[in-house]
Amino acid sequence: MSYTHDRDLFPKMNYYQYSAEDFAADDDFKAWVHEPTSETNAFWQGFLKEYPERFYQIEEAKRLILGLNHIQKEEVSDWQVERIWSRIDTSIATSQTSTKQRWLNWGMSWKVAAVVLVVAGAVWLAQPSLLKKEIALPELGVKTSPEWTEAVNENDKTMLIQLADGSTIQLDKNSRLKYPKEFTESNREVYLTGAAFFDVQKNPDKPFLVYSNGLITKVLGTSFYVQAHTEAPDVRVSVRTGRVSVYADKPSPTQDPEANGVVLTPNQKAIYQRKEATISKVLVEKPILLIPKTQLNLFAFEAASASQVFTALEKAYGIEVVYDEELLKHCSLTINLSEENLFQKLEVICKVLGAQYKLIDGQVILYSKGCD
Repeated sequence: MSYTHDRDLFPKMNYYQYSAEDFAADDDFKAWVHEPTSETNAFWQGFLKEYPERFYQIEEAKRLILGLNHIQKEEVSDWQVERIWSRIDTSIATSQTSTKQRWLNWGMSWKVAAVVLVVAGAVWLAQPSLLKKEIALPELGVKTSPEWTEAVNENDKTMLIQLADGSTIQLDKNSRLKYPKEFTESNREVYLTGAAFFDVQKNPDKPFLVYSNGLITKVLGTSFYVQAHTEAPDVRVSVRTGRVSVYADKPSPTQDPEANGVVLTPNQKAIYQRKEATISKVLVEKPILLIPKTQLNLFAFEAASASQVFTALEKAYGIEVVYDEELLKHCSLTINLSEENLFQKLEVICKVLGAQYKLIDGQVILYSKGCD
């Protein structure tokens, strides 16, 4: 197959679907790794410019391929073989139909191909730990800093990471984060596998983007929590402060992918179903107060109108309460809700008003027949 920048003849979207194992098994990719030419360099340079989130998969595939050159020098232990086999089995089980067809079309069976990956992967595993390893971006010309760092948390405690812009990240156990030593002039990009809490420094001129298993979280400056474990069927983003835009990592030549996403505010959460590529917005399980505890007297009501009560809820939790103002304009409440959490407050209010509520699209929707 000859390389070309014509998408119809050599679609980059196919490679966008590839895992590290897929890249390592691709003949054209292997040819580029072993004997790069100006033509193949130009193709992969263009690919990474268009899909920078594939950087980690490409780097891992290169390590697998280059490891074959040193097979005779390495001893492969049983536990290494089992670890790679487990990874390959998982990859095969979750591959798309097109990916499975590629495996069947190889000149040798997938089992034989997998053995090659087992040996190469074991060589890679035998290398020194990748914890905080410096990763260089050589001739690929990606529009990011030429030096990246990958942090892998294999401890029981949270790992604290401080980025060049002053943002901080609390990386959970069994999670990894790839980030540049210095951000580019246009944006700030990091890549997460696992879970982490982000506290991002505000910079309206330089968006902060988190790529995590098919989902992009875009902020200008806020704090939020991302759960993106490889084995999980979904990716979740919960907002602590500020405003967050969440959308599927599916480039389109005709539409901005962010237009099909959702915007989250504090105490809201997005759930991205990876298989269906759908995003839903809900409330977090335990909404937190956004006001100081000294202001809890806001919930001591005496002959307060329904609108005053719901306004206090919205201010305290940052959550919109939707109700029929006309139906409830004659309702009043005398009640103290200083000690209850959000859902307990809602239960008490509904009992007093003879109403019900539902949680829809990250909002509280209240249904009532009104007051006599």
